[in-house]
Amino acid sequence: MIVKFFRRGKGSGAGPINYLLVAKGGKPREGAKVLYGDPKLTEQLINATPFKQKYKAGVLSFTEDAKEFTDEQKKDIMQRFEDTLFVGLEPDQYDILWVEHSDKDGRLELNFVIPCQELRSGKRLQPFYAGADLVRVNAFKNIINQEYGWTDPNEPERKRLINPYVNNAPRPTPYDRPPKSKEKEQEKEDNEIIAKPESTFALKAAIDRRMWHRLAEGSLNGRSSVLYALESMGLTIKRATNSSISVAHPAMTRNVRLKGTIYEKDFKALSQQAHLIEGRQGDYERTSESRGHRDLKTWTTGMEIKKAYHQELYGDIKAPEPLDLGIKDVVSMEQSQDATPRVDTPAPQRSYNGPRP
Repeated sequence: MIVKFFRRGKGSGAGPINYLLVAKGGKPREGAKVLYGDPKLTEQLINATPFKQKYKAGVLSFTEDAKEFTDEQKKDIMQRFEDTLFVGLEPDQYDILWVEHSDKDGRLELNFVIPCQELRSGKRLQPFYAGADLVRVNAFKNIINQEYGWTDPNEPERKRLINPYVNNAPRPTPYDRPPKSKEKEQEKEDNEIIAKPESTFALKAAIDRRMWHRLAEGSLNGRSSVLYALESMGLTIKRATNSSISVAHPAMTRNVRLKGTIYEKDFKALSQQAHLIEGRQGDYERTSESRGHRDLKTWTTGMEIKKAYHQELYGDIKAPEPLDLGIKDVVSMEQSQDATPRVDTPAPQRSYNGPRP
């Protein structure tokens, strides 16, 4: 399982809801199922949010087939993820919509959409900020994967040669080179992007494709050759850590951070990759227990910090008293012919009961 938060979040509520539930032509999306929440309510809350960032959306993505999961397992994952994000908050202080997708080769995806507003006060709610929350969320991911025995993206055998979160980035197999007739065309396009990038996103993707090409042709054999290749593209090396390389581009106001095995300090040529990966995989498996303890400690510490943060912002906001409208005969939605029914979905118990992600 991986946890991914999407960058979008500034449009109307119809955007994320339609993406999750509606296919082209207005038909229901195949393989989409609401697991928890009310799509209409979530859409209305997003539209009513006065802040620039109106919603936060993302996905818990699995390599395993959706049929391998029980309903109880899905509920457990959703509950514990909510606990990780909203520790210190009560269920009526936030809204979340969960939608299952299984249309990508049958793989399970648990998609979520969260309006960025605390519901009691109307104050801004920030469900996820990488600088403060990424370490805690990663610890949650590691614990869940280890507990259930699901695919661990951190395993050396599964590690990708370049950042997997850049669209159009090539997959990590050196033998899937494009036809030579297209290589020159792609190289020209990438060089134009690198010379005059329109965005950091486009620049990263172009750099990765060029580095991938050099790797496939055998001109990269270690960290020194990687640095040389980057400098030959007109980039300035600003920082090289054990796990990444940061470069500067004249057109960019900020440094560009490149991640993936190619950019790591211990990167070796492809001829040595199989032997090295096998050794690293063995070391990784042997340290499973110690990593589990470390992840739990990291998660627990992060939960305490996030809980204090939420209590500082919203701790003095009390739940409103129920309104006494003086109505004796209340007609339920089921009894009303004109009422629009809410999505009938099971509600997980949203409560944090200590150090158990």
